[in-house]
Amino acid sequence: MGVVARPADEVPADDTDAAAATPVPILLDERVDIDAMGGYGFRIQTGDGLTWAEQAVASGPQNEVTRTGQYRFLHPDGTVHLLTYTAGVNGFLPVSDMLPTPHPLEPWHIQQIEFAERQKAEAAAAAEEEEEGAGDV
Repeated sequence: MGVVARPADEVPADDTDAAAATPVPILLDERVDIDAMGGYGFRIQTGDGLTWAEQAVASGPQNEVTRTGQYRFLHPDGTVHLLTYTAGVNGFLPVSDMLPTPHPLEPWHIQQIEFAERQKAEAAAAAEEEEEGAGDV
C-alpha cells in the first residue's frame, strides 16, 4: 500500500494529530534578495527556538557561490543543537559538537601508518630504478 499526500484543507475533522498541531509563530524573517552574481541571505527565528541564518556570496575567478550559515534548535531533552557550515566548491562542510567524530588514533596506529608510507615510498623508488635500468639495455 502506498502513501498518499493530501492538501491540509482536506484533512478529516476527526484527524486528532492534525487538529492537535499548534502553529509555530515566525518571530523573525529577514531576507536579502538574490543579486546578479547569485548571492543572497536570510535570517529566520521561530517561536519554538529554531534559528537559521545563511549568506551566499560569489567569489573567485569563476564567481563560485559559497554559502555560510548556521542553525540552532533545542532537542526534546533540552540539549542545544548548533551547526555551522560552509558549502561551495569544496562541498558541504558542517561543524558541530553534535556530529560524530572518528575515534582518536593511538600511537601504534600512527607508527603503522608511517611504516606503510615508508614501504610505499621504497617500492616506488625501486620501481623507478628498475625502469631506469631497463631503459639502458
